[in-house]
Amino acid sequence: MTLRKPCPKGQCRQCWTHAYDPDIHRSQDQRTDCAACVDHMKNGCPSDQIQK
Repeated sequence: MTLRKPCPKGQCRQCWTHAYDPDIHRSQDQRTDCAACVDHMKNGCPSDQIQK
């Protein structure tokens, strides 16, 4: 996994990776939502995932 853009300070590493790495969702059925993304949308990003 090679990110095209590094995660900036103050951003969630998981959300940033899922947004900018096309390989993350490639194997997933395009008609379904990513469970990890939905979890962060509903519950917010955990503080340990925020880039310092």
